[in-house]
Amino acid sequence: MSSIDSFVALQDDFEHLVRTLDMAMLIEHIRRLDSMAFARHFKGYRPQTLGRKRVGEALRFEIFQRRNETVAEILILLWNQIHRDLYQAMLALVRTIREDVENIESIEDAKANDFVDELLLRFQRQDIHACVRLNEVRFTPELIQVRFLGGVTPADAISVDSPTDV
Repeated sequence: MSSIDSFVALQDDFEHLVRTLDMAMLIEHIRRLDSMAFARHFKGYRPQTLGRKRVGEALRFEIFQRRNETVAEILILLWNQIHRDLYQAMLALVRTIREDVENIESIEDAKANDFVDELLLRFQRQDIHACVRLNEVRFTPELIQVRFLGGVTPADAISVDSPTDV
């Protein structure tokens, strides 16, 4: 999954993600790493005069319309730095499965549910969902749907009692 795909999955929570970031630091990273994106949106403005709404709209354009991987990677990096306590807590939990977390193929639903339950004691559901998506924690799509999006999975839809003839 690319960094753009991670943000597409988090599109409904995008404003929440951006709101937590330090705007001046974000703009400085974009200036250094993607000068064209910086020139398109921020050149000629002092960072402290740009509102969060304008910066959010610029980031939304770069990620969802231009599919700018560099800007997406900057957002992931800064989000993980701001939410380092959540990132470290998730990493510690995943390491209980295997020390080398990159080689974990998937995390079984029972274990993932335990992780989410433990994290919910300290963190917001939106932030846990963002951490899972942005860092490609290997939860099943069904678990993500049920635990973070409140949706009904196809398996649940099948198991619902349907009217039968008596």
